[in-house]
Formats: sequence, structure tokens, C-alpha cells
Amino acid sequence: MRRLALVGLLLTLGIGVAGSDRASAQTQDDLFNDDSLQEMRLTLSARDWAALKENYLDNTYYAANLTWRGVTVRNLGIRSRGNGTRNGVKPGIRLDFNRFLTNQTFMGLKALALDNEYSDDSLVREAVTMKMFAKMGIPPPREMHLRLYVNNEYAGVYTAIESVDRDFVTRLYGVDEANVETGGFLFEYSHIMPWNFEYLGEDLAPYAALFEAQTRDTDAMPVLFTPIEEMIRVINESPDEDFADAVGQYLDLPRFMKHLAVESFMAEWDGIVGFDTTNNFYLYRFRTGSLSQLIPWDKDRTFYAADLSVTTRFDTNVLVRRAMQVPALRQAFYEALAQCVAFAQEPDPNDPRGWLEREVDRQTQQVAPAVAEDPVYPFPREEFATAVAFLLDFARTRASFVTCEMGNTLAPLDNDPTSCTTSPASALRFTH
Repeated sequence: MRRLALVGLLLTLGIGVAGSDRASAQTQDDLFNDDSLQEMRLTLSARDWAALKENYLDNTYYAANLTWRGVTVRNLGIRSRGNGTRNGVKPGIRLDFNRFLTNQTFMGLKALALDNEYSDDSLVREAVTMKMFAKMGIPPPREMHLRLYVNNEYAGVYTAIESVDRDFVTRLYGVDEANVETGGFLFEYSHIMPWNFEYLGEDLAPYAALFEAQTRDTDAMPVLFTPIEEMIRVINESPDEDFADAVGQYLDLPRFMKHLAVESFMAEWDGIVGFDTTNNFYLYRFRTGSLSQLIPWDKDRTFYAADLSVTTRFDTNVLVRRAMQVPALRQAFYEALAQCVAFAQEPDPNDPRGWLEREVDRQTQQVAPAVAEDPVYPFPREEFATAVAFLLDFARTRASFVTCEMGNTLAPLDNDPTSCTTSPASALRFTH
């Protein structure tokens, strides 16, 4: 009787007890299980949904309920999200579970991003690339594809992405690092201007603008940003012979070279050495000392071209250019690149195709029926099939091109510099 009374009280307060009970049988692993296409349903005022789409450039939160696998979370906050992909036709959505109810979580998460994949006609570039990061020992945000229904109407295919926040820090680095007052420092890089790790002077304000604090954000400016200013200064001003040791006090350089190799192998067009300068990463600084690591983010512009040179634009980025001049770091980059090649070509006992081709095929087949029915797919309908063919061809040919180019770079006298070729389809460029 007491439990029934408590249930009635909580339901009156708008807390989904039945959903919470069912949630105990579900886990975060279930939520991010991408073995099959999932489904989520949002319900909210029709007026609020229309307002969110009309005012998609705003960050106004609206109250909604979310249902997933019989689990219902009530009175969460939703808002429009995204940068260049923001729109009112198929809005990207941020789910903030404790926006209106203090300490409410969903599967232990305080937030979740629903990416509209508005710049990727295949919908899988990012998810496949994040799998490569994970295989290379760089844990990325977890992802899965889903059908989204809003007020029982199909709103299209989305990708649910784990929020890079204190919960993410707990999962990767432990509870001490996630402590509100004494934990580590998480920053989201903000592409507010062209920047390639050049030193911006002693004033901390430019660094505060580029690196938006996600944890410890009430700490004093010097506590937050002096180590970043020092890191950038050392990257730019340390003598060549001291570069690795000096910068290594601030940045995990072996991990950075591996991160760079993954982006290079996957032909990232908008990453560390992006077409519009540095972009798309988080920076995490541990709670003791000054050492930081990069966390990958927003990889929907990978697979640019199978014949993209593995060192494209490396000379434009101060950190990358100087790191590649250090023999040990350069070797670390090429060793990591060779690992990417090995993973991409890794066969299955029951399927001779390489892992990368199998993964592209698996994910695109999974989303294909939902894409065909997506009422707001932002490309000509036939473009999905074209995109799939492009990605599969990339997956088949990228490893051999990279291997050839590495051979030309590491043993130029033994190789023909014009021999690295791909099929005509692979030579096409990703244009979205």
C-alpha cells in the first residue's frame, strides 16, 4: 500500500515511475546498442514543437516526454542544437533530462544529443568513424541510429550521441575526475575564428573564447585557462630539440598522433587540420598537473576521398607541423596509420571483406528502410544509394592507397610516386 501511495504521488508530480521500474532492466549499453535500428518517441505541445522549429536558431528549452523501449521520462527539456546544420525542417535536438526536474536522469545520463545528420547523405560517416577511434583505443562518445517520432508522427532518422559532459568524464576517467569541485577540466573547442594553434598572447580571453568550459566553469579564469595559454605558447615557442618533452607536459602526444592518424585515414575534412582550420574536438585536462587529451567529436565530414593524401594540410597547423618534425612522433603517426590500415582490412571468418567495408555495409543497410520513409531527408532520395556506393568504394580502396602513400613517404627510392591510384568512384569528393 505504501508503494502504491508513493507511485501515485510521484505520478502526480510528473515522474514516470513505471518507466523508471522498466529502466532498471535496461542499461546504457542497451541504449547505445547499435545492432538494430532503435526508436524514440517525443511528446510535447504542438505549439511548442512548432515554436522550436520556427525559432531553430534559439536555445529555448521546451518541456517534453520521452519514451524508449517502454521507459518514459517526463518533463525533460528539449531545444534546437547544431551549428551549420541547424534548421527548422529537421531540427537537431538536445535532450536535457534535468532541465525542469532536478537530478532527473535517463539511464544515468543527464543529456543526450539527437543529430539530424543534415550534412551527411549516408547518415553513417560519423558513426563508422567513431568505431575506428574506438578500435584504435580512443574512446569516443557512444552513438546509435534511430527512428524519431514526435507526437506520434515520424520525424525522420536521427543519430543519438552521448553528451560529452561530466557523465562522460566519469565513464572514461572515473568519479574523482568528474567531481564538481575538485575534478578535471573539460572544454569544448569553439570554432569562432580561423585558428591553427597559433599563440594568441598572454591575455586569457582569446583562449576562453576558443575553449568553452564544460566542467569547473565557475573557477577563476587563471585556473581554467592559464594551462591552455601555456600549452599553446610552448607549442609555438619551444626549441625543436625540446618540443616533445616540453609539449608533452601539457598534451598527451602519443595519443594525439594516434587521433591525428585516425582522422587522416578516414579522410576527415573538418577536424584537427580542417579545411577551415582546426575544428571538432573536446579537450580534457586531468585534475592534477597540466596534462590534457583530445576527445573526438562531430565526424560527419569524414570519407572525403579515398585518394586524399594522409598529410593534407599538415603544414598549415602549428602543432601538427612541429610534431611531425620530431622523428619519434612522426614514427608514432605512421605506426598508428598502419594500425588503421590493418583494422580496415581485417577479415571475418565468414566474410572476406575488410572490417571497414563490412561496417559501412552493416550500418547503411540498417538505416536504409528508415531513410526511404524519412519525410525530411534533406537530399534527393536517390542520393542515399549514391552515397552508400561511394562509402563502400572508399572502404575497399582507402587502405591500399594509404599503404602505397606510406611506402612512397617512408621509402621513396623504392616506390613510384605516381603509383598510388584509386578507382574513379573513389576519386570523387564529398561535397556536402
